[in-house]
Amino acid sequence: MDSNRTPRPRALATEAVHAGRDDLAALGLHAPPIDLSTTYPSADSRAEAARIDAFAADGVLDDGPPVYARLGNPTVARFETALARLEGADAAVAFASGMAALTAVLLVRLGAGLRHVVAVRPLYGCSDHLLTAGALGSEVTWVDPAGIADAIRPDTGLVLVESPANPTLAEVDLRAVAHACGSVPLLVDNTFATPVLQRPRESGARLVLHSATKYLGGHGDVLGGVVACDEAFARELRKVRFATGGVLHPLAGYLLLRG
Repeated sequence: MDSNRTPRPRALATEAVHAGRDDLAALGLHAPPIDLSTTYPSADSRAEAARIDAFAADGVLDDGPPVYARLGNPTVARFETALARLEGADAAVAFASGMAALTAVLLVRLGAGLRHVVAVRPLYGCSDHLLTAGALGSEVTWVDPAGIADAIRPDTGLVLVESPANPTLAEVDLRAVAHACGSVPLLVDNTFATPVLQRPRESGARLVLHSATKYLGGHGDVLGGVVACDEAFARELRKVRFATGGVLHPLAGYLLLRG
């Protein structure tokens, strides 16, 4: 087999079985391990401090051993890999809840000086409240899908839609919405559809949000959130997660990978 050949894309059903688990056979394992460590042994404290500083600056952890659970966790990373593959994204960043994930996205855009959000109702009630309250310093303009292009301003950092919406199941034409956004990132809450029924990035969305508490978990026993995106945005999200501490617990990561 030609080693330079690009691997063929795997079917969604195949990714659902293997993504995040590709290395298990080589490790002699059948089930993914759960790493519950919060801290890890360090033989060189100065070097470890330098790694943490580098992560805080660029959102990338090198290939060395784990450092601290707020930077990343091997079990959670498996779930992130699986979700990114299912959504057709470069990366995914997991959080303690869907609202923690949305908050991180807003903080990234606010940090870039872009405080204005264009959003379409109906939207999950807590997401609606977070935007309306302006608790993070954001300003929201509510529109119907046809009004998105006219509502965009120079300081618009995000367009937010949910389709199908929770709990009304209202839908929007994601491809038309993405076109109306122009260069402004579109975030689609894909919680109710899941990657099985809808992959918003294929329609032009840059960011895909899941409250993993719902269908990704599937059993009503785990809280979590995740954003699938390109690697550049993932780096910014990891920096926010590191600074704010909204990390996904490793056991939740294991359950979500299984779910």
